[in-house]
Amino acid sequence: MMIDGPKLRADLGVLAHDCRALKNVLRETWTRPMADEQRRLARLKRRVTELCVLRAWSRRRFHVRNVEDAEAWHAAVASRVAKDYPLAKVDANEAGGLR
Repeated sequence: MMIDGPKLRADLGVLAHDCRALKNVLRETWTRPMADEQRRLARLKRRVTELCVLRAWSRRRFHVRNVEDAEAWHAAVASRVAKDYPLAKVDANEAGGLR
């Protein structure tokens, strides 16, 4: 599976930063309802897991092992998430190739 690795790693970095910031907010004493923040954190964690599955699958590895059919589950998640990370087609002239 060919994916845009640098974009994937950059997105993982941004999401990890967002998760840490949101966790810091949730660790403080709550002075208001925090349900929205909790839901947002759950969505962020799920997205990070999906991106980690894609990264692992692209290296022929598993990220999550405690699923019934790990290979099929990873393939399904990776194929769905990979649509967001297509490998850019590079023109040979732009890449400094032979003319």
